[in-house]
Amino acid sequence: MLRTLSYLGVRPPCGPRAPLLLPARGRKTRQDPPAKSKVGRVATPPTVDPAELFVLSERYQQYRQTVRALRQEFVSEVRRKVYEARAGVLAERKALEDAAEHRELMAWNQAENQRLQQLRIERLRQEARKQEQRQAEEKACQVRETQAWVQLKKQEVLQLQEEAKNFITRENLEARVEEALDSPKSYNWAITREGLVVRPQHKGS
Repeated sequence: MLRTLSYLGVRPPCGPRAPLLLPARGRKTRQDPPAKSKVGRVATPPTVDPAELFVLSERYQQYRQTVRALRQEFVSEVRRKVYEARAGVLAERKALEDAAEHRELMAWNQAENQRLQQLRIERLRQEARKQEQRQAEEKACQVRETQAWVQLKKQEVLQLQEEAKNFITRENLEARVEEALDSPKSYNWAITREGLVVRPQHKGS
C-alpha cells in the first residue's frame, strides 16, 4: 500500500509521467504478509463428482461448438451482404469496362485482319509472278534445248549424207575393187618401245 501511495508524490516535469494508482479498499497486494488468523491454513478445494464433471464438460464443449458455428454463420452472412453491396457497383463498372475493352479489341482485330489480308494478297501476287517467270524460263530453256537437238540431228544427217557418198553400192562396186587393187594398203607394221613405226620392206623396193 505504501508503495502504491509513493506514486502520488511530486515528480520533476522532465521525467516520464507515472501512472496514477489508488489503493483498493479491503484488498492487499501480493507483497503484504498474510493475516495472523490464516497463517498455516491449507486451502482444500471442494470435492467434485466425476460424473457431474464429465456431463458439464460435454455440455460446455457442445455449447462452445454451437456458439462458434453460429458466430461463423453470422460473420459469413454479414460479409456476404457487404460483398454483394460492393459487388453490385463493382460488377456494373467491370461490365462497362469489359464491354469497352471488347469493342477496342474487336476493332484492333478487324484492322489486324485487314492488314494481314493485304500482306497475304501481295505475297500471293509475288508468288504468281515468280511462278510465271519460272515457267517462262523453263519454256525458253526447253525451246533452246529442242533447237539444239534439231541442229545436232541436222548435222548428223548432213554428215551421214557426206559419208554416204563413199559407201560401196552395186553401181560402184567394180570401180572400188579396181581402185583397191591399184592402191594396195598394208596394215602389217609394228611399233618399237620408243614409239617408232616399223613398216615392212617390199620386195620390189
